[in-house]
Amino acid sequence: MEMPVDRSLIGKKTNVHVVDVEKGHIRRFAEAVGDPSPLYVDEAFAASTPFRGLIAPPTFATTLARVIPSPLSDVPGFDLHRVLHGEQEYIFHRPMRPGDRYWVQQEVIDVYDRAGRSGRMTFIVIETRAKDINDLPVVTARETIIYRQD
Repeated sequence: MEMPVDRSLIGKKTNVHVVDVEKGHIRRFAEAVGDPSPLYVDEAFAASTPFRGLIAPPTFATTLARVIPSPLSDVPGFDLHRVLHGEQEYIFHRPMRPGDRYWVQQEVIDVYDRAGRSGRMTFIVIETRAKDINDLPVVTARETIIYRQD
């Protein structure tokens, strides 16, 4: 049987999607992850800091990848029930702010196999890049997912 996940996926990209960052979304995200920092919700406080205004929590970058289709969403035979989250990393070029509009695109940048106790696993590294309207980078997120092949 041909597996739906292999190295031929490297370079597969999504279309570019426009994502607007909203103050309410940042507030709800901070509440959901239990981060009480006033940098995310208190405009007067945030304005008095070196950030000079509200910013989003660092892990808010994860939400950018969740509002656009995955580059794996149209892979024939790809089964989400076989997916585990393996690792997440971020490269911040500057803070994410409410009112910003980003151009977001995902790309499969690596695929490799490992043998595990429960069988063969394929690791898929997906990079999400967010740029501003001037095409300048804001954040780059790399997510490694594990696809159980067996």
